[in-house]
Amino acid sequence: MLKIEHHWGMTMRRRLSRLTAIALVAVAIAACSTGNTAATPAPAATSSTDPTQAIPTTAITTASTPSTVIEPTTTLPPVEGPDPSPQIVAFYYPWYGTSEFEGKWIHWNQAGSGPPRDIGSDYYPVLGAYSSVDPAVVAQHFAWLREAGVGVVASSWWGQRTREDRAVRVLLDMGEQYGIQIAFHIEPYGGRTAARVADDIAYLYERYGDHPAFFRSTETTRWSKGDQAKGLFFIWSSSVPNEQIGVVDAGYWRDAMDQIHGLPNGGLVIADTPSGSWVDGGHFDGLYNYASLEQPPSFDWALTLPPDAWYIPSVIPGFSTKRVGYASTAYTPRYGGDTYRQQWSTALGTGIEPHMVSITSFNEWHEGTQIEPAGQGVARNDTHDYDDYGDLGPDGYLEMTAELVDEFLAATWKPIAAPRIRLTVESTSDWTVLIMESGGEWIQPVTVSQSETAQFFYEDGQRLALLQPLAAAEAAQSVELVIEVGILDPTDSLQFRIERGAIGHTRVTVATLDDEAETVMHTAYWDGWSDTLVDGESGRNPFWFDVEVGES
Repeated sequence: MLKIEHHWGMTMRRRLSRLTAIALVAVAIAACSTGNTAATPAPAATSSTDPTQAIPTTAITTASTPSTVIEPTTTLPPVEGPDPSPQIVAFYYPWYGTSEFEGKWIHWNQAGSGPPRDIGSDYYPVLGAYSSVDPAVVAQHFAWLREAGVGVVASSWWGQRTREDRAVRVLLDMGEQYGIQIAFHIEPYGGRTAARVADDIAYLYERYGDHPAFFRSTETTRWSKGDQAKGLFFIWSSSVPNEQIGVVDAGYWRDAMDQIHGLPNGGLVIADTPSGSWVDGGHFDGLYNYASLEQPPSFDWALTLPPDAWYIPSVIPGFSTKRVGYASTAYTPRYGGDTYRQQWSTALGTGIEPHMVSITSFNEWHEGTQIEPAGQGVARNDTHDYDDYGDLGPDGYLEMTAELVDEFLAATWKPIAAPRIRLTVESTSDWTVLIMESGGEWIQPVTVSQSETAQFFYEDGQRLALLQPLAAAEAAQSVELVIEVGILDPTDSLQFRIERGAIGHTRVTVATLDDEAETVMHTAYWDGWSDTLVDGESGRNPFWFDVEVGES
């Protein structure tokens, strides 16, 4: 009963606090619908040491009633409710601009859109087409985030002294007011390299690190062992640092990560790749996935993380990009909130406890992933309406987020009981794959050692691929990888499959571990060729072997 009263009271406070904002967008759309809207420029926002001071915003005059000016109330929303959770982070986009604040439209005019009525999104925000540097807008955003239980925003960041960099100060100031910490989502700006990212993080510490709202954590990871208060940095498109460099492997980042971890402030750096091999290969502190568009979503990559790396699943309410012209396959319906709930349920159902849950997104309007309130029944033009949240109402995803956050924070997590084995894979082929087909499920692999020229990655949690350059394989060079993995629910017999290129051989040794002592159970050697199809595919050259538990 108490929990029901709590949610009912929170819901009523949210709805009451949003009446002004929802009324504002209705007035704005009505003004736009005349086809001849005139806007009175807003006074320039002035800095103030008092963040609750009223801040002027754009006044809207309708063409049909030019003498009528609507002056919205702009006193900042109150700080209400319990402190939001530092375990919940939302990706936030401070890249929007308006003709009133910036002298031109920024981002709202994507794909040839004509704001303020026609914007580059399938949805329309309750606040209208806003400026990301308007303190009143940021305050309302952070009040909503607080109500939803979101304690951290990862702000999209496109390099030093860019527009998104200049927006950081207002985010920090409002974050301090509403109890929200600021982390950084480092995007693939032109010329981004691993070395420049290390410099960027040093710059962010120097420029903003003394602000109380700058995210800090003393927690440690596999590669961040110091107890200093560290910032949090997500690296989007880590496998393609920039278009000129192209695709890289995890090792490309290793020196830069070591440099960041060696800073006086250290740093928690999270890569966007679904393979735990990037943690040891690149010395990252954890992984996130940003968005899973498939239904149902898969978070099996959590099983590939070493036990002391951060698992930060990203959940989306949907994905819709018709207006900005993405491919038709880039569409995930919201299904009245069911997609969002399924994403949360699946992300939390891997058996691996998330260190944080990331929400994609608070306000990425172009891709339709936002949970920010959207207008209901808003017309884009005379023949088309914007999509909306249906029966959930404009603020439905904020309320749903608050409920899902409460459930996550109340959950208990059982310790993982999985006996560990050591796998040694040695090969003279250009590629080889090791799959455990039955007998259990491997989990939380840890890299013990690898050859300098070897590349490896995990696929789908149960597949390990080991690669070397073709020229090296043709020269009969050998590469080796040694990993330790846990086996969930092991049976008396484990079945493995080796796949290999046409060159050379692959040798796999399976050993048990007892107080770090290694006992070899089985060694398999494959240097032949098999035309047997695998899942209907030819050219995989498979070889199966079984390991009986207790065999030696």
